Amino acid sequence: MNYRHAFHAGNFADVHKHVVLLGVIARLTKKPTPLFFLDTHAGRGLYDLHSDDAARGDEWRSGVGRLHEAKFADPDLATYFKIAATASGKTARQFREYAGSPLLALGALRDTDRIVFVEQQPPEARALERSLPRRRGISVIAGDGYAALKTYLPPKENRGLVLIDPPYEAEDEFAAVEKALKFGLERWPNGVFAIWYPIKAGGEYRRFHASLQQSGLRKLLLLDLNLRPVDSPTGLNGSGMLIANPPWQLDVGMKQTLDELLGLLSPDKAGSVRVEWLVGE
Repeated sequence: MNYRHAFHAGNFADVHKHVVLLGVIARLTKKPTPLFFLDTHAGRGLYDLHSDDAARGDEWRSGVGRLHEAKFADPDLATYFKIAATASGKTARQFREYAGSPLLALGALRDTDRIVFVEQQPPEARALERSLPRRRGISVIAGDGYAALKTYLPPKENRGLVLIDPPYEAEDEFAAVEKALKFGLERWPNGVFAIWYPIKAGGEYRRFHASLQQSGLRKLLLLDLNLRPVDSPTGLNGSGMLIANPPWQLDVGMKQTLDELLGLLSPDKAGSVRVEWLVGE
């Protein structure tokens, strides 16, 4: 595997993914009972936005970089930016690093919640381990994130969230994600699953959607953010999030959130937001 998330850290897709992730966690933590959180493709935890890797495309400048001076009307956006600034160890206007999903989730979860981060690349897993506080209830595993579904599900807490966010380097990654989602829901039918996927020309994500519609799974919500027309040949046109068993009224709250986020990330208003049920009850 050659993928290094440092090339893309803090880009618009990261911002979108993390806003939705923290929005889901915020709703789940409204109940006092402990949660279980599993991140199957966790990454290193903290990314230097001025490193050689990040500087190759400076993608963060059109992502989190566009939020530095923003004033947020939506509470989910305000919460995201506060947690992101705190996790990076900087004030809102001094971002030099960007926190990945592990540190952001940790900033929203509670000491009573149990957390497992899985990362396949050993150097990245070691870097993640170094970036985390030492406390009970947090585990970092260097291994196969898909295999972790069998190991850790169903959790003893029987409440919580699984984030599946692979690099999509492999040609069959969409099929692997669908297989993992089916397997996870079979083992833990009431678990919440969050799936990130790229939206590019070529329509792989559409085939993914169509296959899920025929799968027999229920309660699948799409929360997509597109900065360009979805058939643009330029590369990553949009960022997709599919939530299985979403918290109550997540669709209503996230529509407002993503509309505001689109305005901040796409000043030319060339993009679009898609919030709809792929499969209902």
